[in-house]
Amino acid sequence: MLPTVKTSEQKRPDKKKEKHSLVLVERNKDLCNYLVQILMKEYKIVSVCDVEAAFETVCEQCPDAVLASSVLTRISGEELAVRIKSDDRVAHIPVLGVFVGTLMTLVVQSSSATIAVLQNFASQPGPDGVTSMLGLAGAIPILLGDNIGTTITALLASIGQTKDAKRTAVAHCIFNISGCLLFIWFVKPFAVLIQHISPKGPEIEVISRQIANAHTLFNITMTLIWVCLINVMVKIVMTLIPDGKAVDMNPAKPVFLDDKIISQPAAALQLVAKEILRVSEMVKVVVADTITIVKTEDMNELEPLQEKGVQIKKLTDQITEYLAFLFSAGTMTEQQAAQTASLMYILSDVERMGTLSVEVAKCVREKVDNRYKYTPEAMDELQKSLKTLEKMFNDSLKALQGDESVQIEKLIKRKDKIMDLDLKMRKAHVQRVNKGKCKASLTAPFTNILHLIDRMGNSCVNLADVASNEISLNYFMVN
Repeated sequence: MLPTVKTSEQKRPDKKKEKHSLVLVERNKDLCNYLVQILMKEYKIVSVCDVEAAFETVCEQCPDAVLASSVLTRISGEELAVRIKSDDRVAHIPVLGVFVGTLMTLVVQSSSATIAVLQNFASQPGPDGVTSMLGLAGAIPILLGDNIGTTITALLASIGQTKDAKRTAVAHCIFNISGCLLFIWFVKPFAVLIQHISPKGPEIEVISRQIANAHTLFNITMTLIWVCLINVMVKIVMTLIPDGKAVDMNPAKPVFLDDKIISQPAAALQLVAKEILRVSEMVKVVVADTITIVKTEDMNELEPLQEKGVQIKKLTDQITEYLAFLFSAGTMTEQQAAQTASLMYILSDVERMGTLSVEVAKCVREKVDNRYKYTPEAMDELQKSLKTLEKMFNDSLKALQGDESVQIEKLIKRKDKIMDLDLKMRKAHVQRVNKGKCKASLTAPFTNILHLIDRMGNSCVNLADVASNEISLNYFMVN
């Protein structure tokens, strides 16, 4: 019986994967040491800080890759890349252009400027005088790095801004970084495609156009990809910058107004429209609470209601002041000035609805404190009028927000219904006084309540009139 012979696969000892060699060129010693610590686990690193020493080291060591800073002592990292690419001995070594482009754009904070520099370098002829020293395949990684580096501008601009501004900056970063990670694996096929769709001719004459086409095609491709994945982008951004814990906000302070964009009327008017809608929602609550107080005569609800009225007053004053600043800035067009006036009319009638609702509630307190004895019929008619007003106010706001289901003509006719009801209530009260069911002394306070209701109806009609003039708050909204 022959002895079992172990195959080479069985005999093969476990060997650690041999590390790739990397020449690191960085003049900042601290940064160089930091990068060495990070990369030494994966690469066999030779670090140098001088350009001449770096080039000699590359020629001697023939490393697998070269990682160079964009800012060196005498020449830039891009110039070093060009020098390496133009030498036949080391031209095969990939220079990490993405890192170069990123750092250079971080310093300049303009991808357009760095791309222009890249086009200038790439247009330099090689030893044969026809081909580029850098080549399109060598320029594309630097171009991708430029796109990453330009995100620093958006990130810096978002410092101290709202969460939405920070999310926009993060989305910009995700867009460019994901594009770089995708295209870096297809540099050569991408370069062939760009050369195919670009003008033909000597490389040094057409490479600038090729770089521009590569930049354009990169952005178009990533836009088409992310348009289809927009929900994924939203989830990523919201995960990175969540809403956070809800904090108690002062209802009397504006939520949307921003003094920093006073000089941009179009954007400022959008914020004003949002703030007016917020005030309208507060007034809706006040009107509903007033109806409850009239029905239950629970005076424990009056103090919170009055506090809400004060908050509405303070908030509308701040909105009005903001609109005044918009006028005084002198940057609005004639159309924007007309729109601002319409917003002021809307705000005035919305505030008046809240103020008059609180006054009605105060009249109820007067009734309770002085023990006025209104008949059940009178209180029922009063509640009916207030509910009609509530419906008018809500429908007016819907019309102002572009709800086509609201018929403005019918809305305005409801005012006639309220006036008829008002007249009916006045006559009924006089009849009750004549019959001795109500005291004559109650005529003045009861008439005051009816007067307040009449004024609330006028405000609702005013809002409906604005909506009938095709003024919609939705016009100012950006979805």
